[in-house]
Amino acid sequence: MTILAIESSAKLAGVALMRDGAVVAEREFPARMTLNRRLADEVLGVLAGDARAAGLSAIAVGIGPGSFTGVRMGVALAKALAHALELPLVGVSAPEAIVAGLGAPAGAAVCVLQPARAEEVYVTALEVGEGSVPVERGPTQALTFARALRTAEQQLGRAPDTVCGGAAIAAAQRIGTVFPDARVAGEEHELPRAAQVGRVGAMRIGDAAPTAALTLTPRYGRLSQAEREFGLDLGLRG
Repeated sequence: MTILAIESSAKLAGVALMRDGAVVAEREFPARMTLNRRLADEVLGVLAGDARAAGLSAIAVGIGPGSFTGVRMGVALAKALAHALELPLVGVSAPEAIVAGLGAPAGAAVCVLQPARAEEVYVTALEVGEGSVPVERGPTQALTFARALRTAEQQLGRAPDTVCGGAAIAAAQRIGTVFPDARVAGEEHELPRAAQVGRVGAMRIGDAAPTAALTLTPRYGRLSQAEREFGLDLGLRG
């Protein structure tokens, strides 16, 4: 199985070509202010310039939460490619991708904390299922730090074994006072990576929606500026 994976929700974007679970080619690059110029070219780079010749079986894409613009660009490109090449498309959340990189055993409880605005963090509670598939135990929410930790514990039904993500590292001491037995993962688990998106995507190809190339939506985690200004809720937060 050959999968193209795209992850553009964080400050470091990436694309990867995966074959039978192994990385064939991978490129990572700063997303800020350059993503619109580089993303499509980087995809062509890992595909050696020919998407059809790469023999793709499916496409996996990071759906956020994260940068509104970054998520939109990655999802839009993935949908266009999946539609044009008539390939299955799988969306993978940023927390799922981060947890996939932990190598945690089945049954492990994980709290992912990602930076958000307005003195809040995005919090997602997950458990590692059979085959190392991360399973979300509740919707991603933008909350204050204290509420985020309480919410994760409530959704998991116990204290997490591991806390990770970009908002966890700087707050390791604070996390330790609430969850003294939890491990705070290091910087290598701060961001979602394209290869992790590809690995999770490969596990879910059989469940891919046939219409995903037309219907897959980003997960923003909070209302967009347009929604706030016009008093709308398009259901893109969960």
